[in-house]
Amino acid sequence: MAHFFVNVTHAANDLDRATVGLVLAKNALAEGHQVTLFLSLDGIHLARADNYIDGLHEPTFPSIRELFDALVNSQQARIWVCAGCYKKRGLEETNFIQQAEIVGAGAAIKAMAEPGIVPVYY
Repeated sequence: MAHFFVNVTHAANDLDRATVGLVLAKNALAEGHQVTLFLSLDGIHLARADNYIDGLHEPTFPSIRELFDALVNSQQARIWVCAGCYKKRGLEETNFIQQAEIVGAGAAIKAMAEPGIVPVYY
């Protein structure tokens, strides 16, 4: 099976992109692939521990909450949050769900350089 590195760069600012990125990650996981969900730029908001994603819903798709919770609750997807991105937006590590791992550019580059990685960007 492949390893999908799904970089989601949007949240409420572009629900279409955020939703499709999560749909692809969820479906890859359901098909038995390894998934790393890398949340960068405004995508970092998806992993906030508050109710930020509640009510975010792109028509014809499952809600952001449903998609994100499916990935988190699977306990198989890695949820990564870009360190520089959350700091730029004035957030702290404590603002994110416990399952989120704060990573820098080095970790992202290393993961994307792995053999067999399938990079997906939204």
